[in-house]
Amino acid sequence: MSNKRMHLSAKGKEILDLLSENIEVERPQAVKIALAKGLSISNGPILEDYSQDKNKWTIPDNIIKDKEYLLFKHLIINEIGSHLAEDQINNHMLAYIEKGLREIEQIINNKSSLEDLRIAIL
Repeated sequence: MSNKRMHLSAKGKEILDLLSENIEVERPQAVKIALAKGLSISNGPILEDYSQDKNKWTIPDNIIKDKEYLLFKHLIINEIGSHLAEDQINNHMLAYIEKGLREIEQIINNKSSLEDLRIAIL
């Protein structure tokens, strides 16, 4: 089991690149960090719609796979509070990634020069 192809917004892509650059990780790891952050700050389903951008960046298949996918899948189901079909899981996964990226952007913008960004994201 693994994630299907998802389309990240242009703003989300900018934040993802900023995150990757600032904490010196590859994009796949940054996507997982954003998803984890989105899940940690949310209370239920994400109601915001981040798909208004016409320019989108494709998150490829198999970025999140096997045990990681299963973990995130069950965290999403727990957060939503009901059973979801596979395509719904991917839609919610993308929403949590976008939400996490927006929160990480706020952390990056509000961070003092002495703070370690990795610890601030936690």
